[in-house]
Amino acid sequence: MIAPAKQMLACLSLLVFSPMLPHAQAADVPSPPPSTVPSALAASPQNAERTGQPPPQLFLSRGYAVALAVYRNIDLRIEALNFKMAETDTARSWGIYNPVLSATGTGGVTAIPGDPFFSARTLNATVGVTQNLPTGGSIGATTQTGYFSVDSSGAASKNWQSTAGLTLTLPLLKNAGREVVELNITLAASTQQDSLERFRATTMEMVSNVITAYNHLYVLRQTMETRVAALTSAQKLLDEVRKKSTPEPVQGMELANAEFAVAQRRKDLVEASRSVKDQEINFRYLIGLDSPTQIIPSDPPSRDEPQETDEQAVKAALEYRSDLKQLHLSLKTAQLQERVNRRQSWPDLSLTGGGGLTGSGFHFGESYQQIGGHPGSYWNVGMQFSVPLGNTAAANDYRKSRIRTEQVQDQIRALSWKIRNDVGSDMRALISARLQMQLSDRSSQLAEQRLAEYRKNNQAGSATLQDVLNAENDWNSARNAQLEASETFSNAVTKLWKDAGLLLDRHGIHIDTSHPDKLTGGQQQNPALLVEPPPPAAPPVSPASPAVQGEPHPPKVAPSATPAASITEQKPTTGDKVKPPATAPAPAPAAPHRYTLTIGEYETKSAMADAVRRIKRAGLTPLVKRGPTKTEAFIRLHIADHADRKMAQREIGRLRRFKAEGFAIKDKEGTFTVYAGSYRNQKQASIEQERLAALGVTTVLKNDTVQISTFLLTVGNFASPREAAAEYGARLEKQGLKAVITKNTE
Repeated sequence: MIAPAKQMLACLSLLVFSPMLPHAQAADVPSPPPSTVPSALAASPQNAERTGQPPPQLFLSRGYAVALAVYRNIDLRIEALNFKMAETDTARSWGIYNPVLSATGTGGVTAIPGDPFFSARTLNATVGVTQNLPTGGSIGATTQTGYFSVDSSGAASKNWQSTAGLTLTLPLLKNAGREVVELNITLAASTQQDSLERFRATTMEMVSNVITAYNHLYVLRQTMETRVAALTSAQKLLDEVRKKSTPEPVQGMELANAEFAVAQRRKDLVEASRSVKDQEINFRYLIGLDSPTQIIPSDPPSRDEPQETDEQAVKAALEYRSDLKQLHLSLKTAQLQERVNRRQSWPDLSLTGGGGLTGSGFHFGESYQQIGGHPGSYWNVGMQFSVPLGNTAAANDYRKSRIRTEQVQDQIRALSWKIRNDVGSDMRALISARLQMQLSDRSSQLAEQRLAEYRKNNQAGSATLQDVLNAENDWNSARNAQLEASETFSNAVTKLWKDAGLLLDRHGIHIDTSHPDKLTGGQQQNPALLVEPPPPAAPPVSPASPAVQGEPHPPKVAPSATPAASITEQKPTTGDKVKPPATAPAPAPAAPHRYTLTIGEYETKSAMADAVRRIKRAGLTPLVKRGPTKTEAFIRLHIADHADRKMAQREIGRLRRFKAEGFAIKDKEGTFTVYAGSYRNQKQASIEQERLAALGVTTVLKNDTVQISTFLLTVGNFASPREAAAEYGARLEKQGLKAVITKNTE
């Protein structure tokens, strides 16, 4: 089922979601009570209008945005209702096996013209139950009683006749067989399954649109922040020019350049702000959020690399694509219709028969007493044959169904061809996007260095103000291009997973076909679209609030193979020691408390690279500490055990020629165990195992638990009061980072 709007509005303070659907399997996510609706959201529209304050902000992770859309998107709800109607049609089609109860009664008088002394009176009643059979015929149980009275020349006679028996009708050619009888049942079930695949495809399309829109909103907001910084810088340069005492012509030229830059950057900021608002409105529709909440995306476009090769992606697409599954369902339906139409073109030959017991008497009860005591009997057997001369309609129905079967087979071949082309195109687009992202990263770095040199030369008098403004424009363009390249790469990965039919699985969304009746409905338990329980989300914060909220954690996507060195030993690692931030205020000796800004917890240093760059951009120095050790379950591809290090390294070299993440672990006895990869996901491990098997490498899946060291990214060691840390937290917010203020225990 799809959770109601009020229920998911209540979820806003509970989920940051690690994106799993027809009753989705992951973990049961309890529906939050209505009391958990954030007050800032619950009354924000009216309060904002009355007070004139801007709407509340919602710091939204990508995973939680997908969760909101899954539960609240109206288009998905409409498609789910289509499935519900198809389910109702399937239940209705089984009505052909409902027994039919029938009862009749007739009576009358017959008189012979010209003979006033003769008349006959009759009374007949029948009660029976008929049941259709899977073979195409029917069986019925019937009891009948009749009264016949004749008056002739004043003499009267009475007699009651009663029977109880069975009748059977059985077609032998046309209309015979279970496939013919249950045709509508099979078609309804196929339609229901087709509706389920359409629901799956709609869900995948919706998730893709949400991720793409989320990435674009993030990039637009970062672009707007860049233009805010550019405007601030131009205004600062203008103020500096006004304070300078330089020759009049030079002063006038620099003043004109600075004022033009301020005006131009103010215009750019207005355009960027409008783009953000337009995208926000579109995004709110996708996630089903109708309140005018200001959405702040907290996750940058993902740079996670897909682990699928071209062959694996094509194989997955041919197995999981909903549109291809729908065509295979259509093929089965067409083949069934062809077989049924072929039988319907045959002549109609039916066998009929029946038999039972009879009784008679001078009154009603006596006739049935005879049936129970000394009954008479009857039976009959017959054949019925009919065929329309020419049989034009049935013959052409059969020809049409054969053409339809051939058409669907061609559609399957055409779509399979298109799928291979789409996946190949996605792979090429991914390579291009990866290269563009790497080049834009380098370009942004060089532009920043170039700007620093121009500023330095301007202060020394060897570069003009216009040179600095041009360098700033180039740097801003490079940074925006860097964001757009990251967005393009993330969207390319999303499109690849969508075209391969893996997008829902990669974001933890699963459809449980064992409970398709839960796809719709208003119950709050057992929702059809379930998600893995996420860490707590940052609640909506009013822009005027000085509180610094916790950072929403990014969603856990399907993990890839864990990279490792050639030979690794399971030894604890220590975090890097970094000097305290130079920009932090000096500690006050008498201060009773000190505070630190905690940015987040990461498994690898590469994952925190973007956050480190933002911290430095804010003028602060990051501090990396060793975080808590986590125990996680992994599935490893075991190759072999070697007592010699060189043998293990040779095995790893062979694996790397096959593009496998080979590594080895040394145990206490000195044995080196070689693995071809380590995965959190069973499906990914199986896909890699099949790929290596095709290359002649035999592996064995082994479950293992691994102690994973984490890193905590923090900033500063601030003295009381707490507002001093909050001030730097606000500076980080402008760079798109949410920091949690924690009190130091030491």
